[in-house]
Amino acid sequence: MRERVLEATKSLMNIRLVLSLLAGIILINGYSAMAGVNETGGRKIIVKKGDKVKIQYKASLRNGTVFKESKPGKPLEFTVGDGKMPHGLNQAVLGMELREEKSVTVGPKDAYGKRNHELVMKFVKDSLPRSFEPEIGDVVKIRNVPGTIVKIDEENVYLDGNHPLAGKDVVFYIRIIGIE
Repeated sequence: MRERVLEATKSLMNIRLVLSLLAGIILINGYSAMAGVNETGGRKIIVKKGDKVKIQYKASLRNGTVFKESKPGKPLEFTVGDGKMPHGLNQAVLGMELREEKSVTVGPKDAYGKRNHELVMKFVKDSLPRSFEPEIGDVVKIRNVPGTIVKIDEENVYLDGNHPLAGKDVVFYIRIIGIE
């Protein structure tokens, strides 16, 4: 009888040891990672269409020239899929999790559009107000057409109505800091 009690005690001690080891592994690796929850204890939050997201971001050209980035403490907020952000940025955040970060290169079609040479328009200087003194690089509106002056000759002013980043690949670095 005594042998059976000792044997049962050893089995229970082995089970207890195994359970203790498992508990230690779970604590070391983080229960949240094993249970599919985030640090706040809630279910994983994944960005989907219609969500309002807050992101820290940096937007640059392929050559590394940064043209826009969020300021610390002032994230960019937008509703995914509402058409106010470039399509490629919307697509990039879909499926991302809270606190996830990544870089994605977006082609012209899904960034700021392809260049449209028909949007480079010619305006006769004599038809413009006398007070107007155009300079190449000026961003102006001529007859309610916004654009950048790209060329001036003796008789004409040429206005490019394309977005300044049209036709360029854009690299977005994104970090999701809020999802509603």
